[in-house]
Amino acid sequence: MSAMRCIVLPGMDGTGELLSDFVAAMAPAFDTEVVAYPRDRILGYEELAERVQPRLPADEPYLLIGESFSGPIAIRLAASKPPRLAGLVLCASFARAPRPPGSPLNAATLARLAGLLPLARMPTRWVAATMLGRWSSPQWRARLGPLLASLDPAVMRHRLREGGAADVTEALAEIACPLLFLRARHDRLVSRDSWRRVAEARPDVRCIEIDAPHFLLQARAPAAAAAIRAWRDEFASAGGD
Repeated sequence: MSAMRCIVLPGMDGTGELLSDFVAAMAPAFDTEVVAYPRDRILGYEELAERVQPRLPADEPYLLIGESFSGPIAIRLAASKPPRLAGLVLCASFARAPRPPGSPLNAATLARLAGLLPLARMPTRWVAATMLGRWSSPQWRARLGPLLASLDPAVMRHRLREGGAADVTEALAEIACPLLFLRARHDRLVSRDSWRRVAEARPDVRCIEIDAPHFLLQARAPAAAAAIRAWRDEFASAGGD
């Protein structure tokens, strides 16, 4: 079987710089491309979807992956029924603004509170602990530090507000392709409620749970790639593209 194209929409940082291990793990079954977002422009979900749309392949089947923050973008795009879209993957993501596990606050309130944080001075060790949990390591912190320093705080605050107001649940019903939800068992940002909401709107969604933190594609790249390959092979053998 020849390699299938795979388009990845990255998490809130929007750079994709921490996804190189995942891109490598997807080969040779997938030819994987990460679509980065502008670092210095304040763009909402609708504007980001408009920027991504021309990057979707028009001449060959492909998978679309929405990681974390980018789930609502991927859902919007898939709901428009692009002609060659073979499957949609939501990874540690959501259709409606997520609530961290155990939090009594709704996502919009949390986004407002997070917007008050001094994002330009966020300690790398704290971010690593939140995003990677027990998978945090000196190597990961060395990669995270320069990335965090390069991010525009105003852009990140806007993305936090966008995530806190997101609700594309109704668009899930418009998606015609197979749908996979990769859930991180130790996610400290996106609770199981986000998976349940997707499943309520799309009972045919397949969920694969992986022993991983919120940074699932980073910490467990080979496991994530293997799950996606197995799912692709499953629906392909059933008559998909």
